[in-house]
Amino acid sequence: MSTPQDATPAESGAEPLARPKRTLWQRLGGEGLALSVVIHVILVLIAIVWVVSTVTDGAGKKEPNAFATGAGGGAGGQKAKEFKTKVVPKNIKSLAKTNTRITSKNANATLAVASLPSLSNPLLSAGAVGGGASKGFGGGSGGGIGSGKGIGSGGGRNFVSMFGARGGTATLDGMIGTFYDIKQTKDRKPTAAMSGGGAVPSYRKVVQSFVDGGWNASRFSGFYRAPDQLVSMQLWIPSQGADAAPKAFGVEKEVKPSRWVVHYRCMIEAPSSMPFRFVGSGDDWLIVRWDRKVALDDGYERIEVGGDNRYKDFGQTCADEFKIDRRPGTLGRLRAGPWIRPVKGQKVAFEVLMGETPGGVFDMYLAIEPAKSETTKNGQFEGTGRLKLFRCGTGPLPSAVLSAKRGLNIDMSAGDWIFKATRDAGAGMAR
Repeated sequence: MSTPQDATPAESGAEPLARPKRTLWQRLGGEGLALSVVIHVILVLIAIVWVVSTVTDGAGKKEPNAFATGAGGGAGGQKAKEFKTKVVPKNIKSLAKTNTRITSKNANATLAVASLPSLSNPLLSAGAVGGGASKGFGGGSGGGIGSGKGIGSGGGRNFVSMFGARGGTATLDGMIGTFYDIKQTKDRKPTAAMSGGGAVPSYRKVVQSFVDGGWNASRFSGFYRAPDQLVSMQLWIPSQGADAAPKAFGVEKEVKPSRWVVHYRCMIEAPSSMPFRFVGSGDDWLIVRWDRKVALDDGYERIEVGGDNRYKDFGQTCADEFKIDRRPGTLGRLRAGPWIRPVKGQKVAFEVLMGETPGGVFDMYLAIEPAKSETTKNGQFEGTGRLKLFRCGTGPLPSAVLSAKRGLNIDMSAGDWIFKATRDAGAGMAR
């Protein structure tokens, strides 16, 4: 027997429940997908905002100790690259330390004495007049612009004094100077010139042997030699302590300021074929050699020319003098050497030898006097009466040289009488 529960809807008279119709989007799960997309878009936007803000903040800041490579003035320098290298702060005491080396304001190596900071200081390039950078010659690949050359040979080693520029012998043209201490051997053993009654005669004997032996540098090979050479473009050294030379060559701790020798040499070209003569003097002595002939020998001591003022290599007797303001009690004059007939553009060997015997005070001056014409008057050339500073470089002169005319009628610029010196001086200069 059937029950009410078993009755069909039709039999019970009730309407069946209608199933709701679903769209295709709903059947594919679109509602959940839309919600997921909205959530991901929000997350992406948040991420973008965070990344942009982080990059912007980072771009506006630099590490305080970061630095850029190269600042040289080399031609076509590439854009400097930044290296995040930490710089160790310098000790304040070390910055305040005073260096006692004598330097110059002229980078072209010619050469005023002034006290400047240590060579390791990056602010010291040539330490000289004319400026320059410790990078040297602007050859770096850093962010420099232009093709100009700085002064110095790089590494902050360049040092300039009245005796020349240290560190530039491989790059600068000029007279190359070498310092010798006759008081000690190359092994730092004392010689007979170190002390005692025979010290000065022993020193003079060594110098005389060098001159008589054809200016052969091997005569000095057994003595102490300064490690660094200097390049000089003029030799005009006002009065100063005899320790100036050892300081300039960086050996003031090894060499006492007496009985030293400085030998300069180069190949040189005269700027004119007009006759000229050297004029100068040294305390204690100065001797100049032109084309392997002694062309000037004067000072408290003379090495080759005697009291008769006879220059045997030129066959001339020279007694002309120029009055000069020197310190009281010293030689108040410069002496003229023999007349020289140069050939313009022809290279000749050129050497200068100077030295200090007892110590104390040192000075030396080297100039030239051109002739009025190429013809002689009564068999003699006639000078212009006005001296010119001997120069073999065109760089600006330091103030210490410009202000040291010593009462002379002298052209410190040298005008059109600037000689040209080249580095090929090393070989074949001795007879």
